[in-house]
Amino acid sequence: MRIAICDDDALELEKIKNIVHEFIHSKQDEYEITLETFTNGPELLNFINHNPPLDLIVLDIIMPVMNGIDVASEIRKMNDDCKIIFLTSSPEFAVNSYKVNAFCYLLKPFQKQELLTLLDRALISVQDEQSKSVVIKGKEGMFRIQLHIIEYVESLNHTLNFHLRGGETNLCYAKMEEFREYLITDGRFIQCHQSFIVNMSRIVQITSKYFVLQDKTLIPISRTVYPQVKQAYINYFFHRGQNS
Repeated sequence: MRIAICDDDALELEKIKNIVHEFIHSKQDEYEITLETFTNGPELLNFINHNPPLDLIVLDIIMPVMNGIDVASEIRKMNDDCKIIFLTSSPEFAVNSYKVNAFCYLLKPFQKQELLTLLDRALISVQDEQSKSVVIKGKEGMFRIQLHIIEYVESLNHTLNFHLRGGETNLCYAKMEEFREYLITDGRFIQCHQSFIVNMSRIVQITSKYFVLQDKTLIPISRTVYPQVKQAYINYFFHRGQNS
């Protein structure tokens, strides 16, 4: 698990870092956890842009240059799987924090145990999401795909194209029916069209005809199922916020 902290206040950064180090020490026999620290948003974004994805970011909201909400919006363009724990002294940003799929919102000053509990929850969530996978049959045999990297599945000419994060695609000789139930019961996926199942965590916008993904890909929504699909996406969005 890869964790980062971003806070412009040196004393707060040190306090948070000490708590995270305590958390890492308590898990060292079970997990490999690394930690990076940053004092401003642009520095954090530059790191994310040139390194493997982070799993969790503890992010202050009230910072100069770029506030935490703006930083999180940029992060979401690159990585929607990353858990974000917002820290701030003001409750006014609570609604906006969930617009960028925050894992949680913690008001300063906070108790050490509050943050330790959230770190533990985030670790469990990351492990759970990354452990789920699907096995498909392609040209070169059977192979496994982790569900959290699937953007959407497209049915075309009796084959399925698994479109993955980063632009990679994997072709599978199968029908949509063979995977529909498993993907939908995961909770992250919804069938919005006869030929498309989409990962809702990758969606940034819904229109009357399309889901818009982070990379601007348009996923069609069938007119006949639009009301149900729209409500399912709203339920998913708010369920994430309530569980954070």
